[in-house]
Amino acid sequence: MSENDAMIILKLTEMRMLDKMDDAFIWMYTQYKANSYEEFKEKYPLTSGTKERKYFSTVCNFFELCGVLVLRGYLNEDLFFDIGFGLDVIWRKVKLIMDDFRKETSVRMYENFELLYDKHEEWLKKNPPKIQPK
Repeated sequence: MSENDAMIILKLTEMRMLDKMDDAFIWMYTQYKANSYEEFKEKYPLTSGTKERKYFSTVCNFFELCGVLVLRGYLNEDLFFDIGFGLDVIWRKVKLIMDDFRKETSVRMYENFELLYDKHEEWLKKNPPKIQPK
């Protein structure tokens, strides 16, 4: 890990703590629910520019950016995965719509987010929790 890695993770943490970003993450954790892409489009239509659709895009774009940084080696994966920012929780929610979402938008939509999640799953196998529940 380098000093640059530390600076990047601090910047990502600052981004994550901005009010708009925090609102988007809270919404994704507590209110986002779509079991299919059709349900997603119905509840959060792109054309209406709903705040919910903006929240979805904000959170997914955050993880897409993180994916690019980690996958291209600009950010140490151990450092990122040790913090995680809720990557696993959010991906498990959005993966239900992603295949059909990509068919309608772009096959590359949020691919770095998904690859980051896959890499995180491998990292978890090699890095058990530091503290076990009592």
